[in-house]
Amino acid sequence: MMGMNLRSVYATFFLTAALSGPVTIYAEEASQNVIWHNLEITIKKPSETEKPDALTSTLEDYQRMSKGGKVITTEETQKVFEAPLYRPAPFRLPLLSSNGLYTQYFTLKDGKMGAPVLKLNHWDIYQKEGEWAVVIQDRDTYTQAILDNKTRVRDEYPGYMKVMQIPGSDNVATLTPFQNSEIQRLTVHILDPQGKVIRLQIIGNLSDQDLIRLAAAYKPLSS
Repeated sequence: MMGMNLRSVYATFFLTAALSGPVTIYAEEASQNVIWHNLEITIKKPSETEKPDALTSTLEDYQRMSKGGKVITTEETQKVFEAPLYRPAPFRLPLLSSNGLYTQYFTLKDGKMGAPVLKLNHWDIYQKEGEWAVVIQDRDTYTQAILDNKTRVRDEYPGYMKVMQIPGSDNVATLTPFQNSEIQRLTVHILDPQGKVIRLQIIGNLSDQDLIRLAAAYKPLSS
C-alpha cells in the first residue's frame, strides 16, 4: 500500500474488491486514523451533536451546474488540465454527458476583492432510471500544498463520515452521507505519477459499494 498506513483505534474497517468483482465493506462506528503520505485523516467518535448536512440538490440541479460557466470538451480539458485527466472504464450506469467547465471566483485580500480567478474542473454524469451519479474532477490545491510542504498535517472529520482506501490503488477517500437523503458523496484524493493531487467528488444515490466501484474505474488517460 504505497504511502498509506492504516491505524484503527476502536474500529475495524476492511475493503476488499476487484474492479470487476464485489466490494465488501465491514465497518463499526468508531474513531479511525488514516495516514496518507504526510496527511493524517482522523474520523472522530460519533456524537449526537454532530449531524450530516442536508442536501436538496437533484440530478437536474447538477446537470445545470455542469453547464454553469464556460463549457469545453473533454478533449480540450485534457490539453489544459496540467495533469493527466482521469477517465472511467465502463460502469453499470451509462455515461450521459462529459464536459470541462471553467468557473470564476474572487479572492479577498486585506478586506478587498482581488482579481477574478478561473477554476477548471471536469464533469461526468451517469444515470439509469432512478439511479444517478455525478463525478467532478479537479486539481486539489489544498492537499497539494500539504504534500509539497512535507510536514505532517492532521485533518479531523465528524464521526458520521468514513475514510478508506480505493481498492487496487494508493488513493484515499472520505464518504459523507447527507441528512434525510439517500445521496452520498465520495471524495477521492489521487496522487498521480507526476506528484500532482487530483480530486474526484462522486455524488449520487448509489450504494457505498457502487460509489467505490465507480471511483476505482477512473484511470489516467496516459496509462
